[in-house]
Amino acid sequence: MKTFEETTAECTSLWSAASEYLRATSAAMYQQWFACVVPLELTDSSITLGVPDDFFADMIRINAMSYLEDALLRAAGHSLTVDFKEGYSAPVKKETAAEPVREVKVEQKEPEKDVRPAFIPGVRFTFENFVIGEANRYAFSCARSAAEHPGELNPLYIYGGTGLGKTHLLYAVANQVKRENPSAKVCYIPSENFLNDYVKACMNHTHADFRDYYRNLDLLLIDDVHNLANKTQLQEEFFNTFNAIYSRGGQIILTSDKQPSEIKGLEDRLVSRFQQGAMTQITPPGYETRLAILQAKQANQSTKIPHELLVFIARRVTSQIRALEGALMRIITFCNACLKSPEEITTAMAESMLCDILDSEADATRVDIDRILNVVAKHFNLHVHDITGSKRPKNIAEPRMIAMYLARLLTDLPLKEIGQEFGGRNHTTVIHAVKQVEDDCKEDPKLQHTIVQLKRELHVIDD
Repeated sequence: MKTFEETTAECTSLWSAASEYLRATSAAMYQQWFACVVPLELTDSSITLGVPDDFFADMIRINAMSYLEDALLRAAGHSLTVDFKEGYSAPVKKETAAEPVREVKVEQKEPEKDVRPAFIPGVRFTFENFVIGEANRYAFSCARSAAEHPGELNPLYIYGGTGLGKTHLLYAVANQVKRENPSAKVCYIPSENFLNDYVKACMNHTHADFRDYYRNLDLLLIDDVHNLANKTQLQEEFFNTFNAIYSRGGQIILTSDKQPSEIKGLEDRLVSRFQQGAMTQITPPGYETRLAILQAKQANQSTKIPHELLVFIARRVTSQIRALEGALMRIITFCNACLKSPEEITTAMAESMLCDILDSEADATRVDIDRILNVVAKHFNLHVHDITGSKRPKNIAEPRMIAMYLARLLTDLPLKEIGQEFGGRNHTTVIHAVKQVEDDCKEDPKLQHTIVQLKRELHVIDD
């Protein structure tokens, strides 16, 4: 039987060989995920590796497990199962001892805490050049209030689809805070970068620096906070960071594509924290707002395209502000490169040039019964089977009639087919629902607003 010392030596030797394979595959990947791994125990069928914590183990499983298994197969000559044990980390010097010059570079680079995400002003993103419409008015007001009175709306949680202006508002808040208080500690960071910064802290044993930086901010702006989902250790760190900033009176602003309660894999305590302040949604802008955005964007360009083309873009590109601005810039670039004057461009030319964007928009705004059912159910906090089922309490019957009304208004399906989609109801039930909603809208402004909101969520409204 082998002695403990012999087994340990074999484990170390095997890991050294596997490390060489990993370095050869990707030096950057090795440095990021494996430089601090410690070989602990080896059997005929498995190897146990020491890592800083369970979060780090999860990151290896997600990002580099196939590379690790392949390297171990090459080194051992047969496959090995991998177990991770938390609480271990190889000293940085040990990995770089063979190359002293490289070690000096690592040591000099370590003041990375000094170049952690500081706020870099984005001069384009201010409150002054944010185009306000019904779809974003409340979010704009909340963001401005957070900038003028930090800590009062805390946290501010802004959610909505991609490309609707959430990041613009984050930068606008940061710009104003820095303008009024240049010494304020401000950090804008996407959640993926927050994750990467935490991983570096785990690898380099700089947890204290990481925590000192983030927990002493005056303003923390986290973009796409839904990416924290299913990352237990990172959520623990962020929870403590959140509490530290909040207790000091610092302002926290978060953006996501979902409400906190809809983010699967987000701990209840974080959901509770995110909901305790102000929460606001940004929805796709209506026609007049889209046109105003294009006019504002064009005002900063030396080339001015005809107004009818702005109208064409505003009517056809409806789901994202980024796509809207991208379409305008594509046409302006074409005019500058290929035409003597922007007046020469026609709607037919613009349509041909933007065909890929217009096709994507058509797909994004296509309305069918399933989509209507899902949007209405979500809006009223119901399940789709509630709407299509046989139950008739008021909190279900009214949303069901609204869904039937929208199906009749926004699809080309005959009444009989609409009824079938709603649990096999007949066409007279659909007719009754449509007439009831139409009549109630004339008397009930709140219902009118609900219909407008649902249309906006379905991306089919023009202001």
